[in-house]
Amino acid sequence: MSKTGAAFSVRFLRNGDQITVVRNVVDKDGNGAALFQVVDTTTGTPTPDWTQTANQPIIQLGVRSAAGYPTEITNVAWAYNGQTLNFTYNGVDWVYASNDPDKRFQARINGNYYELKIVANLASKTVVSNKQISYEVSYSSNAHSDTLQGSIDVLIQQAGSNSHILQITTNRVELDASNTKATLTAVAAFGSTPVSIGTNDYAIEWYQDNVKLSGQTGATLTVTRDMVSGGSIFVAKLLKNGNVVAQDGQRINDIADEYQITYTPTDAGSNYVAPNDNAVYTLAMTKNGNPYTGSVAYSWQIYNALGEPRTSGTSNTVTVKPSDCLVGTGDNAYYSDCDVQVTADF
Repeated sequence: MSKTGAAFSVRFLRNGDQITVVRNVVDKDGNGAALFQVVDTTTGTPTPDWTQTANQPIIQLGVRSAAGYPTEITNVAWAYNGQTLNFTYNGVDWVYASNDPDKRFQARINGNYYELKIVANLASKTVVSNKQISYEVSYSSNAHSDTLQGSIDVLIQQAGSNSHILQITTNRVELDASNTKATLTAVAAFGSTPVSIGTNDYAIEWYQDNVKLSGQTGATLTVTRDMVSGGSIFVAKLLKNGNVVAQDGQRINDIADEYQITYTPTDAGSNYVAPNDNAVYTLAMTKNGNPYTGSVAYSWQIYNALGEPRTSGTSNTVTVKPSDCLVGTGDNAYYSDCDVQVTADF
């Protein structure tokens, strides 16, 4: 019996193809970057300082057709904390949003990617809670045009707080014949103090699809194509004195595998989760782009934005509920995108 897998955050066309938004967060050198700041509420000083070029994170958006059709982005509309950012793109040149007097963001078109760069600090004396950057991607593929929506959280924490924060950075989220490995790095802090793994009783555990990776205890994990069959969810857990104090998850796909799992919404309106709406998908498998006709047994697991396991199942239908997207509890709870990891035995 053989095995393959997939991991997805869900983006679709109505014509049977699947369009995926490929999202990376990198620095100016193409290395993985973290989207979090710690702020001293007395002085208003955030760490890291995003006014410094070396520290400025860049969100990259691209699109890919599961069927292999030529696909291109025709526009990206960005928003911060619910407010649309008005950009007039000028090719590879960075431009500011015309309606952002604080000049916090720049955008450009860089080859196949549309990019948003944060060039000012988002945390301050008065901004001490998480924020969200959302986007609407307009694209064309196979004589079809449509839009896709998504969002990414900017984590903000107060200095001096007695809580930990962890975020996984990566230089890429998709592997293929040309890009054969991804470097995942766990970046952690306690209040405003960076955490150094291996000191002060801190340790890291890495998990792949909810299974602990033996011997992987460093802050960096190299993921190769040999490790990923279709797609996997990798989770880093930060431990203090043996207790988990923070964690984060990251999806990695191998888009060049012979066998691929497809995930099709049951209707045109079921590819998103809202307070009163579930997302429902039907699973299938292809071999070299053609439907696989043999027997397939599926198992799947839903993870929230921190990589915490939620609902699991073994049918060829996946239902994602609002509760699967919930992060945290009580006053600190919020909803965010979630990931689905699927395994197919055949």
